[in-house]
Amino acid sequence: IENMKQILLIVALFCGSALAQDNRIAQFSIWQPKETQAAAFQRGYQQHIKWRKSAGDPWEWHGWYFASGPRLGHFMEASFNHAWADFDSPVDPVEQNIDLHQNVYPFGDVRSTFKAFFLKDQSIANSGSLRSKMIRMMTISVRDVPAAIRIIDRYKNSFRSNSDVSTLMVFKVIDGGNANQLIMLIGSNSWEQYGKTENIQDQLANIENGLKLKETIERITSETLIFQQDM
Repeated sequence: IENMKQILLIVALFCGSALAQDNRIAQFSIWQPKETQAAAFQRGYQQHIKWRKSAGDPWEWHGWYFASGPRLGHFMEASFNHAWADFDSPVDPVEQNIDLHQNVYPFGDVRSTFKAFFLKDQSIANSGSLRSKMIRMMTISVRDVPAAIRIIDRYKNSFRSNSDVSTLMVFKVIDGGNANQLIMLIGSNSWEQYGKTENIQDQLANIENGLKLKETIERITSETLIFQQDM
């Protein structure tokens, strides 16, 4: 009996680990409000959130506006911690499409939708990470994804437990975009805290050189996202 208990415990731990691995898919969508329609887009999107809740949508959604970069004024929505099977059973897709056409599409256009895999071991996150006042979104184009992950892993490990950087969420793009891209979301609740990462490109380059990895990182794009509590 004791051996059987041990076997069941091992099986339970294995299944739990597999489940945790499976629930690592995030979906992002970028919206562009139509010219002069930003306020109407926001109201329409808020109305769509009400529809999702009334329809029993089990997904948790988060929203941000871009405050810098070429996508200034665009809106990003995202849902995290999904298994692939979740996408086989979205909440009432027909009715959702009807609601979108009534409340959102008249005022904004979807510019991109992509899925990404959460790199938990290279990340620092807690229950409030996605609700940071600001998020610095770093889109990193690379030549060698495994080598780039090694660089980011070393960057993550450079932070002490009392570091000013408490949110560093790293994703690998899987579908809907450049599959040789990694995305880093670095949260902060003030511009002073934001400034702690002002030299991130130099830090990553120094780590790359220290690991003797040549031309791994091709390009880094930095954009600022402002969290929207009601979206």
